Amino acid sequence: AQEKAQGWQLLFDGKTLTGWHSQAPPPGRGGRGRGGAPAPPQPGALAQIGTPKPCVGPSAAAVPPGGSHWEVVDGLLTACGEPTGYLTSDRSYRNFVLSVEFRCSDDTNSGVFVRSPQENGGYEVQIWRQQPAGYNTGGIVGTAKTARDYAIKPNEWNHFQITADGDHLVVVLNGETTLDIRDTRFPEGHIRLQYQQFPIAFRNIKIRPLP
Repeated sequence: AQEKAQGWQLLFDGKTLTGWHSQAPPPGRGGRGRGGAPAPPQPGALAQIGTPKPCVGPSAAAVPPGGSHWEVVDGLLTACGEPTGYLTSDRSYRNFVLSVEFRCSDDTNSGVFVRSPQENGGYEVQIWRQQPAGYNTGGIVGTAKTARDYAIKPNEWNHFQITADGDHLVVVLNGETTLDIRDTRFPEGHIRLQYQQFPIAFRNIKIRPLP
């Protein structure tokens, strides 16, 4: 009740995927670099595509051709099977604070997109600790790298708080600010969760719209 009074809106109810839809990667972007070309290797770089876990039940959202499979298991939002893809919010948001918890291994390639146009793009807040171009955990891919390395807690619950207020973007991971920047390229868009066939679970996804 207190969170609701503070303006928070729950985006995932722990039971269904109401308010979300599965989305296929753009052509040529199924875990590959821009334009379909493989991303350049980095010394010691981690795999871009993981080994998927099998689905345990029917998909909780209709899956379009080429889309990824998402399901709710024990109150958690998870992706499973093949192929890679996204889970995208039905609604579009402009100014907000987004709060999301996630659990994965330390080599997982995933990210949380905000202000993502329906077709593709937006700001990808990185979960992956060793992205080939150096946009590592807590950075925004193609926009800003962190000043130092940050690490998730592997196989434990981690928390992202992402603020988008006009051109001001702030990323906080487990209470530490990883980025505080200004950028104007994406003024509005959808929330999007990325699946690259690595096991990952999400919970407590909520948003607080800002004026």
